[in-house]
Amino acid sequence: MKVLELMKTHVISTSPEATLRDAVDLFDLYQVSGLPVVGTDGQLAGVITEFDVIHALLPEFIRLKAAVAIHKDSEALVALVEKTRSTSVAEAMSSPAVSLDENSDVLDAAALMLSRKFKRLPVTSEGRLAGIISRIDICQAVLEGQL
Repeated sequence: MKVLELMKTHVISTSPEATLRDAVDLFDLYQVSGLPVVGTDGQLAGVITEFDVIHALLPEFIRLKAAVAIHKDSEALVALVEKTRSTSVAEAMSSPAVSLDENSDVLDAAALMLSRKFKRLPVTSEGRLAGIISRIDICQAVLEGQL
């Protein structure tokens, strides 16, 4: 079975120019933990995940939070949070994105997800985002006897 037979074609994505605040709002609104990042030309530019956002925010936040506790000066902490809110997705995303062509075998998708511990994979057609396949799509196909 090919990936294109299981993938979802209605994909919520974001742009490289969007802010991390925008990405987190989309995570929350659509109850997802990651989004494909697509350029204006439709080409897959990367993937932004909750991990990427946390990685961009937390290390410096934790250091400054500790400094605030000692020095009682929260201006640097407020400035960091504001800077992180306006950080572009392009600055924090994983790129290049790991993706599959729509004509790939579903079992290859499953193997890649297992080996890399991915929850979902963007699916492309000639480099353009065509859909997304998730672990649940594959699980459902197996349990329904489609694979």
